[in-house]
Amino acid sequence: MPARLKVCFNGCSITKGEGFPVEQRDNTIYDRIVTRQFDLEATNISQGGSSNYTIFMRSAWAVMSGLYDVVCTQWSALNRLWLSPGPDCVFFTNDNRQPDFHYRDIYLSNSDKQKFKDTILLLNHDYQNILDLLDYCGILSTLAQHTNTQVVFINGLVPWQSDLVQPLTTDLTNSLSDYTKSILEFDYRSDEEIIKFAQKLQDKFKQADITLWVNLFDSFFKNIVDYGPEGHHPGVQSHQWMATQLANHITKRKII
Repeated sequence: MPARLKVCFNGCSITKGEGFPVEQRDNTIYDRIVTRQFDLEATNISQGGSSNYTIFMRSAWAVMSGLYDVVCTQWSALNRLWLSPGPDCVFFTNDNRQPDFHYRDIYLSNSDKQKFKDTILLLNHDYQNILDLLDYCGILSTLAQHTNTQVVFINGLVPWQSDLVQPLTTDLTNSLSDYTKSILEFDYRSDEEIIKFAQKLQDKFKQADITLWVNLFDSFFKNIVDYGPEGHHPGVQSHQWMATQLANHITKRKII
């Protein structure tokens, strides 16, 4: 009997299975559904609240470890950021569960915390984060080639639009999506500047292997149709949708 394919799943709370009690996740979360469908030997190293940088670092370790045949990476929101004020302490800029933050002589009340997070969001723009995410994918793809590993990328919470890979037209107003206009600061720049920055994004996409993506411009978040019993996170039908997309990708690429 051939050995079962060893697959590592990595991402944020979506892939970890938050939204469901732990005892319900094996029958519900998309990676478990796909694992059963293809009889995989699977490991899940996802962590809730992860930024794309922390996801990238875990996936890089997984690829370099030589433990897996396939590493599936689910990317999260672009502007998430983890800060570490001390050993074994992390401040999540996207964490709304704790009303305040306290570490040694650092204290942020709920209002101070929100003001700080709002400031960080102003300084942590999606434009550069898109360039960084594409670099993460390129690095993982290159590492995979050297370790005889296959990589799969899943769009969990990335809001980018397909116009980022489509040729620009002279009618910039109608050829760009509202999201792309927002990251290019459309209303505050000249046409020359808009074309310059849009072209930089498009050039970066040209370097990327988009065949490695399950749902490049059709994010999991955009396709949430229900929620789990704990609220906020995707529910049964949403995870089934994602499982179908991933299964189709695995079949199409003949990964199994």
